[in-house]
Amino acid sequence: MRLPRPHPALVPLALIAVAVLLVLPRHATDPRSARSQVRRDDHDVAPDWFFAQRAYPLGTIPEGKMTAALEQARLDRASAALTTNTGTLTWTLAGPKNIGGRITALAVAPAGGPIYFGAAMGGIFKSTNSGTNWTPVFDAYGSPSIGALALDPNNPSVVYAGAGEANASVDSYDGDGVFRSTDAGVSWEPLGLAETRRIGAIVVDPSNSNRIFVAGMGSQFSTNPDRGLYRSEDGGANWTKVLFVNDSTGVTDIAINPVHPETVFCATWERVRHYTYRRAFGPGCGIWRSINSGTTWTKLSAGLPPSNDNMGRIGLAIAPSKPTTIYAQITSGSSLGYVGLGLYRSVDGGNTWTQRDVAGSSFPSSFGGFSWYFGEVAVSPNNSEVVYTCGQNILRSSDGGQNFTNVTGNAHVDEHALWIDPANPSHVLMGSDGGFFASTSGGSSWTQSLDTPITQFYAGTIDPSNASRLLGGAQDNDCMQTTGSINWNSFQFGADGFVVLVDHTNPAITFGEYQYGSYGAGPLRSTSNGGAGTFASPAGISGSDRFNWCAPYVMSPGDHNTLLFGGQRVYRSRNNGVSYSPISPDLTTNNATSLLVYSTITALAISPADTATYYSGSDDGKVYSSKNSGQSWTDVSAGLPVRWVTRLTPDPFDPQGVYVTLSGFGMDEHLSHVYHSTDRGLSWTSIASNLPDVPANDILVDPANTSRLYLATDVGVYTSGNGGAYWYPLGQGMPLQAVVDLTLHPGARRLAAATHGRSQWTLDLNDLPVAVSDPKPPARLALALASPNPFRDQVRMTLDLSSAASVRVAVFDAVGRHVSDLANGALPAGRHAFAWDGRDARGADAPAGVYYVRALAGTYGSQVKRLVKVR
Repeated sequence: MRLPRPHPALVPLALIAVAVLLVLPRHATDPRSARSQVRRDDHDVAPDWFFAQRAYPLGTIPEGKMTAALEQARLDRASAALTTNTGTLTWTLAGPKNIGGRITALAVAPAGGPIYFGAAMGGIFKSTNSGTNWTPVFDAYGSPSIGALALDPNNPSVVYAGAGEANASVDSYDGDGVFRSTDAGVSWEPLGLAETRRIGAIVVDPSNSNRIFVAGMGSQFSTNPDRGLYRSEDGGANWTKVLFVNDSTGVTDIAINPVHPETVFCATWERVRHYTYRRAFGPGCGIWRSINSGTTWTKLSAGLPPSNDNMGRIGLAIAPSKPTTIYAQITSGSSLGYVGLGLYRSVDGGNTWTQRDVAGSSFPSSFGGFSWYFGEVAVSPNNSEVVYTCGQNILRSSDGGQNFTNVTGNAHVDEHALWIDPANPSHVLMGSDGGFFASTSGGSSWTQSLDTPITQFYAGTIDPSNASRLLGGAQDNDCMQTTGSINWNSFQFGADGFVVLVDHTNPAITFGEYQYGSYGAGPLRSTSNGGAGTFASPAGISGSDRFNWCAPYVMSPGDHNTLLFGGQRVYRSRNNGVSYSPISPDLTTNNATSLLVYSTITALAISPADTATYYSGSDDGKVYSSKNSGQSWTDVSAGLPVRWVTRLTPDPFDPQGVYVTLSGFGMDEHLSHVYHSTDRGLSWTSIASNLPDVPANDILVDPANTSRLYLATDVGVYTSGNGGAYWYPLGQGMPLQAVVDLTLHPGARRLAAATHGRSQWTLDLNDLPVAVSDPKPPARLALALASPNPFRDQVRMTLDLSSAASVRVAVFDAVGRHVSDLANGALPAGRHAFAWDGRDARGADAPAGVYYVRALAGTYGSQVKRLVKVR
């Protein structure tokens, strides 16, 4: 989540009125560390792009919707491998591996054993050679967002994972509970706690492997009563919430005394966001202690700052060599600008605390104005005075936290996970926004793993003149490119990277951008193949306009000198991006009150079949068209759901044809995310057919066969050979990921997919028939539980039928007794929604417990799903 270094070609610009930002520059010698620090108030929404588009206009992402979509996507993949002619097509990882992405958790086996890391949206990886090479081990299981990892101290082959990144960043989905592997990551089983949504830490009692503690942070997008500290006494079979503060406060860290494990500490964190505000601080924050293995808890206060609106996230660490010494890294709330509030230490087991960092210490400034993004603190195993703190920079103190040295060095900034080798304290491992780093000198220097394909792309493309040259922009890792290597090169903007474009007549001309359309400067232009330091900003764009976090721009397929760029209005360049001028009025709803909708243009397109036809789409659900090169614009939003517009794709041969994709979710209904128009948007027809209810991010029309469509969704790439009448997953080999961008190189028949968590992938389409429609799929029955699960009052589910059938959907209790019928009779082909209100056939409230939903459809067979009803 970096902000850019000042670009030499940019003049100072007023920051857009999306958030109140105070830029505090600092010097850095390494381009990956160079950034501006941002001071944010409680209304700051700068990094909310991923969340905002998926929550609009509901204000939240409905719980369980993504879990249900993942489940359906796995069923679709299994079916496609057997019933379609694309099952043998295999995606190839194109990288980058060397750039990395956000690592949120580490778990390391002793004595040179395996290392595991969890990524924000990339799942879990394992290394058996000290972090040189990595293998994904969680792709077939739960959510790819990981918040915590832990090993059983008595059996390092037992690995625990908590799904759902617990940082207050919002570019990852909620998780789906705790998982365990008993074979060092080969296979995993769910242990429940899906309702916690985000998990900050997992700790296993070293004296009793059946006692497990889980820090539940709750949903990122709303208050909920499932936050708090959970404990299992039977190895995860059952859980008890042993500490609860309120529905806005969860637990983000746990520390257990290694000598007296009945003494446990935890840190609570008040963190919630709504449609109109966000906060990551408050009186719910604090440090708690239990002296009876978590049965009862006492909030500690002596010497600590008061629990008020100035207290934010807290990280905890116990000194292994002196367990009565505990460190607490405490960050601030809004009035102090989200920086470090202080490093506190107790030397009497938590009874009393003293602030250790002195005036002038670098500790408070290490967080860069967004302390809610960090929290890890670690103590050397053999010296209680040596302590590390993770923030925007990694700091080390040799005097118990009184003074600090910045040891970030050549490592990527924004550190989230840290491990110190008990056998060799100079051996330190670290996970950051740039991947995995190792030091053998206590942090004095770092070596980066060049095998971490977890880059979180926002956009990607292929050079039209070179199918091997892939480009893209990613979270905290700049715009970048490769000419065929698995290792990529950065443009070195020192920022988040977004849309990249290559001139289709001259590949030396390359465009890139960083946040908010390069903070209103517009697409930066290089005439030297995108080499670092070769970019210049255009003229003519008003920095006072509103620009999306990922501002769109496109080049006319018929004239490389014509480019469109979007703010709240459309800008056009007639000189290959050297300068721009506005050609439209405000094409949004001009909503300045919502934090989730910025009223900015998010999609632009120029028709290849009629280059005078332009389209724009916005984050507040508006679609406009122009038939006269932008001289006049027509609102063509009618007939579309009010959702964030992610892409507009004109038909390559039909000047009247255009496709639109939408983000967001349905609430109770199944929402369509893909529409087609044959009259330039005057009317729209859904072509979602059997697709999951999940955001669609891009759509391509195959120029070799315009009935063939390729669709990027948050659960991978789907294709249709009949214009959207029926969809199925395309190819195999790529993990289930949010695919944010697709590019097809027609000559090479190479399709590139940019993911927001697992780098980029390519697929050779030469083996895909282009003139023959896909065969009709066989009869299929697919039951998918929707949300929520576990549930209290109602659980929703969907049933897919590929042809009409007589269907019975019934609920049974754990011992097989019939409880209720949800459907019993003939149903047509398609998707059908059902809900169970938790009552039996007589209308009485069914008791809490485990239930099973069984769908039976004649010769189709049956499917069964497990659900849990809670009080």
